[in-house]
Amino acid sequence: MVLVRYNKIEDTFGEVSSSTLSSRLEELVDEGYLSREQYAEIPPRVEYELTEIGEQLCHRLEPLLEWVEEQEGQQ
Repeated sequence: MVLVRYNKIEDTFGEVSSSTLSSRLEELVDEGYLSREQYAEIPPRVEYELTEIGEQLCHRLEPLLEWVEEQEGQQ
């Protein structure tokens, strides 16, 4: 599994506000799709990782995302 820092996620979703992103990540953690590790460092470091159920969801969504890309390419 891959650990991803909050800043990298924020960079990926650049148009999303920090508060919205934080709320959505918190929901995913609460639902068990992500795990969150916060380190007592300065500056603070927070890392996220897909849980087993998050990995399963990811694999199930991949075909849907591929289909969406195909549809966008046909328009």
